[in-house]
Amino acid sequence: MSLRIPSTLWIDRGDVHQEISARRRGGEIDDETAAGLAHFADHGYMIFDLDVDPAVFPQLIADVDRCWQRKPADLAYAYDGPARRMSHADPERERRSRARIHDLHSHSAAALGLYLNRQVFRWVELIAGAEVVAIQSLAFEHGSRQLLHRDAVVVPTGAPGHLVAAWIALEDIGPDCGPLVYVPGSHRLPCFETAPGEYEFDARRMGPEVVEEGLAWEADQERRHGLEPRLFTARRGQVLIWHAALRHGGAEVGDDSHTRRSFVVHYSTRSTYGRRSISIAEPADGGDRWQVFETRELLERDGCRGFQNPMLGYEVS
Repeated sequence: MSLRIPSTLWIDRGDVHQEISARRRGGEIDDETAAGLAHFADHGYMIFDLDVDPAVFPQLIADVDRCWQRKPADLAYAYDGPARRMSHADPERERRSRARIHDLHSHSAAALGLYLNRQVFRWVELIAGAEVVAIQSLAFEHGSRQLLHRDAVVVPTGAPGHLVAAWIALEDIGPDCGPLVYVPGSHRLPCFETAPGEYEFDARRMGPEVVEEGLAWEADQERRHGLEPRLFTARRGQVLIWHAALRHGGAEVGDDSHTRRSFVVHYSTRSTYGRRSISIAEPADGGDRWQVFETRELLERDGCRGFQNPMLGYEVS
């Protein structure tokens, strides 16, 4: 019923604290960095303030608004279902809780700056112990109301556990906004076995009953170990970086008139993640047909690398 993610990252080894101490004594890292890495190893997350021009946040928010208005065909969004082209979006009905825009960094200079932010990359590369690459971005305007989940289960990578995520607050976020919710220490718990020898969820082979059983099993594990969820009621510009196996989601929205503008980036190790793809549901007779877009193109800035939007330049014939 349970599996350990066979991660090869140094941050997941049993001797991680000895290694952090050795690096500190050797002058590779300072006291602040050592403390941050130790906190991440023990609790599965870390929080810090982003050192950027404050103008980037309203700029990014304006770019989100522009994309909902112009609805470009080479940008994907999702609302209560699979990703679709924004040219199919119905803002009146879908621009609300649970909606998100994929890979906004291809249509927004402000989003690109956060996608390839050196300060965030420094921490992610320290955690991974290797060169990393940003693999996708997600822009939210409202609370996601997502159930608690683990990225390692739903975001496949080239190597088990080689995934780190950063959640950036674009505005001050209070408890009624449906803030990010996370469970400190849950990254150390085993994962639900979705199929014999597997911990990843594959929607092509597994139904909703697997999701329901897995969620109940994970919640029971947390209770058994005395772990409790926390809300990330953030200030604008704060960042929460989390481990691939940390349980997290979106809290219930207390007031639907409140926004929860945020920007999320996922990272993997460059040596194990060679291309980025996205599956888009296209309307067809009797349902949807799937179209897959893929790219190996990398964007670079300040020593940071990230995949381009695989859909960029796509035009509807």
